[in-house]
Amino acid sequence: MSRDPSLERSSSEASSFVTEKLPHTNNVIRGQENVYSVGRKIASGRYGAVYEVLRRGDGKHFAAKLEVSDTHFHGLNMDYNVLKEANKAKLAHFCQLIDRGKIEGHFKFMIMQMLGPNLDKLRQEFQANRFSAPTALRLGLEMLSALEEIHSIGFVHRDVKPSNFAVNYEMGEWNVYMIDFGLCRQYKSKNGDIKPARDQVQFRGTQRYASLNAHNGIEQSPRDDLESWFYVLVEFLTGELPWSIYKKREREMAKKAKELARTSEGTAELLQYCPRTEFRRIMKYIDGLGYLSHPDYTFLRDLIQLAMKNNDIKADQLFDWEYESEESDGEAIEGSSKNPEDTTVAMNGLCDKLDRMVQTVNGKDNGNPA
Repeated sequence: MSRDPSLERSSSEASSFVTEKLPHTNNVIRGQENVYSVGRKIASGRYGAVYEVLRRGDGKHFAAKLEVSDTHFHGLNMDYNVLKEANKAKLAHFCQLIDRGKIEGHFKFMIMQMLGPNLDKLRQEFQANRFSAPTALRLGLEMLSALEEIHSIGFVHRDVKPSNFAVNYEMGEWNVYMIDFGLCRQYKSKNGDIKPARDQVQFRGTQRYASLNAHNGIEQSPRDDLESWFYVLVEFLTGELPWSIYKKREREMAKKAKELARTSEGTAELLQYCPRTEFRRIMKYIDGLGYLSHPDYTFLRDLIQLAMKNNDIKADQLFDWEYESEESDGEAIEGSSKNPEDTTVAMNGLCDKLDRMVQTVNGKDNGNPA
């Protein structure tokens, strides 16, 4: 399907157009519930930006996600709809929706709970861009729970990747949140029935983590989110995926590399630094799911927990970023064995560092709306 040329702008024109529409520091924006002072810019995107804002009256800090007017992209509407339903259902892996509003002729915005850094930012802080096995598998469990939750309210994310999950330190523990719902699709009708799959759809997602169905123009469903989740988990453990070398214009090559990963030799290469037995079963299970399948999240969770047990990984081990040292131990499966009670955690320095990295959503757009 071709795109209306009138909607296209050069990258420089688009950047200038967006910048002109966005607010400046100390500008005031009025939502439906409260008034906010605009602070620092946290992230920039093709169609908008994310700012830290201060609520007038009580001085509380939040994140404001802005989307400029007069573009063909309307991801913020989907962001709002997903968060509204998630908050209504009191889902644990979704941030609190605070307010919304719009400045006529400029932008619309959504006010959300402020979160810490996303998992991609955190991963880049460590040797070889990977997490230890304890951290990778623990994060995998949290991300899986987030996917189960979003699917339970009838949405498929369609852009599962490390930068679309963020951590936040609350009440003495680290929580993982799913973020950025601009590419989501509501795959269930209001009565709970799964909507019929469309015959042909455009590519949605991020090439590195996209499912084979996404590459082939097939309607995505929960199983495709799970395939992307699996790729993320492998990357957490290995530092890279075999098809990461391909650029956007080489999407067909990336697709072929993913197909090759389904061969015996390809699977062995893909999983060489992973718990192979459990991960082979996970991969086979996800590949066997169809559009109408209801995934068995408990089965997948059990396999991750089995991998942890078989590699002497405890569920309460510290995350990598909680240790003073950021050096990876160099072993794919043997993660840190330090007991939290025996480990000195430099929380003040850690929190300062996370404050510098803080961002609520990844501002980069990697696809188009449905």
